[in-house]
Amino acid sequence: MKETRSSSQNLAPIQAKYTYRNPILRYANRRFLETVDLLLSDLDFQTLLDVGSGEGIVFRRIAQRFHPQITALDIDFARVKAAQDHDGDTPLLNASAESLPFADNAFDLVLLLEVLEHVGNPQQVLAEARRVSRRFLLLSVPHEPWWRIGNIARLKYLRDLGNTPEHINHWTLSGFKDFVGANLSILEVHKPLLWTFVLAEVNH
Repeated sequence: MKETRSSSQNLAPIQAKYTYRNPILRYANRRFLETVDLLLSDLDFQTLLDVGSGEGIVFRRIAQRFHPQITALDIDFARVKAAQDHDGDTPLLNASAESLPFADNAFDLVLLLEVLEHVGNPQQVLAEARRVSRRFLLLSVPHEPWWRIGNIARLKYLRDLGNTPEHINHWTLSGFKDFVGANLSILEVHKPLLWTFVLAEVNH
């Protein structure tokens, strides 16, 4: 049977951005992780769901700094397996972001970091994240057009005008704020280099 997916196909078994040796890219990724720390530092959350958790780089960092009860999931089994190999304590699921296997209001905080640019139905993914969140959502996407400009500057994906092949959705800063703000209350917006981060609150 042909595999059907609700997201773009991953082109590598791991997220290569966390292993780059280029000092500029390493600095950019450090800023990404530091922004996560900053936006979570004043939040009161005991339970967290990391949707599209990959190999678990982000949720392991959050576990070390904030000590919540974490659940994580990813649609790609290879990445779930990689996360399990590094962390045997966190519940890890192989599941789709379009149909989260959790009850309503199950988590204090839901992460959608570098997920929405990959999915075929971002509205449905955001609606599911909102459904299972008791209060907060933290979201990030590449900041367009600067993401593409950055790729072109490093001579990557020139035939696609700088678009990363796995990215099927694209947002400017204002476009992403409008997308999130249509269904959630925006608390903070941050722009670390090539990304747009939005911290939002659920209106129950």
